[in-house]
Amino acid sequence: MSMRNSSILLGLLMMVGGGVLWFNLSKSQIEASPTPPTQVQAQSFNQNRAFLENERNTIDVVQRTGDGVVFVAVRATPRVSSDFGFFAPFLQPQPQEGTGSGFVLDQDGLILTNYHVIEGADQITVRFHNDPKSYPARVIGRAEPLDIALIRVQAPREKLKPMPLADSDQVRVGQKAIAMGNPFGLEFTVTEGIVSAIRRNPNDGSSGGQGAFVPTVIQTDAAINPGNSGGPLLNSRGEVIGINTFIYSSAGALGAAQSAGIGFAIPINLVKQYLADLKAGKDITAEDIVRSRPRLGVTLSLLSMAEYPENIRRQNRLPDTGLMIQQVERGSPAERAGLRAATRTVQLQLRTGQVIELGVNGDILLEADGNPISNINDLRAVLLSKKPGEAVTLKIWRDGQTREVRVVPQVIR
Repeated sequence: MSMRNSSILLGLLMMVGGGVLWFNLSKSQIEASPTPPTQVQAQSFNQNRAFLENERNTIDVVQRTGDGVVFVAVRATPRVSSDFGFFAPFLQPQPQEGTGSGFVLDQDGLILTNYHVIEGADQITVRFHNDPKSYPARVIGRAEPLDIALIRVQAPREKLKPMPLADSDQVRVGQKAIAMGNPFGLEFTVTEGIVSAIRRNPNDGSSGGQGAFVPTVIQTDAAINPGNSGGPLLNSRGEVIGINTFIYSSAGALGAAQSAGIGFAIPINLVKQYLADLKAGKDITAEDIVRSRPRLGVTLSLLSMAEYPENIRRQNRLPDTGLMIQQVERGSPAERAGLRAATRTVQLQLRTGQVIELGVNGDILLEADGNPISNINDLRAVLLSKKPGEAVTLKIWRDGQTREVRVVPQVIR
């Protein structure tokens, strides 16, 4: 074979070998990266787009509904005590001022807020988003036990942007929550989080505070601070699911400290139940609320079994938990269910000097739907969670034995 032919053959072999090597390298690269680069970029784009959807939703809610949030300023002049006698007319106490939030309910100028925002106020003014002018307002109706108040502002109709109300019974843990208000006087602030829980009100009034008639609250981690009180908590549709009301302080107790990611709102459906009375100018009392809600028709002992003297419990074979039924109303659900009131009592003098009568042979409420009963608010929380016509299962102590009784609460006029 000539040198020229050998060179041609060698060149052909090198071309074939190079082609095989290129094919194998390309194949290994394809196997190592099964997803084409264009698809990887598309997936990355979709992830970013999904993230931005939440931002777009929040921006949309704020733009559509934010003008319905108002800044509430109050001014109160303390009263001079008559103890100062002759000098009282000459004393001039300094006015006290406070701020809070609220939101527009309708174009008649009605605004919802918390009772504690306007409590004791001599003067109330309202400011709207992007408007420095203050407009006068006055209280229309209030419900201190529910910590809600309805005020009316004198402002141009075009300023009034009503916020739609949701069905708070449909709120689910984990869904988006947007809080709007004026924390620390910083006008129109928006925070976002989720509904962390729907729980029994931790501020249920058992220690004398407000909230005894608000059995359930919406918990959120959207930042709520002093000044947010009375402002709306919204869902992703821009509907009000609750009124922001109180927080847990950084010390772990209810208070007015900065947000610790645990805030609470009054469910808007509870507010709806009393809107008609509030619009009519009524001041709703605890007694009004009790009469308007289904109940058993019993009067319970002021003291729990745990507070009964030990010798009385031992002599009458009484348990160390629960509440004694002192009276049963005629024609009530309790009477129809066969619950028994005490017919024998003993007198007990409290440390304050007050003398009270304690039943010793009536039925004792131990549990309601499996929840221990240690005070009236324990029972009230269970009853208020019931739908109309829904029965409650009571565990009672009678004659040294426990038994269960089903009772359907009803409104008793």
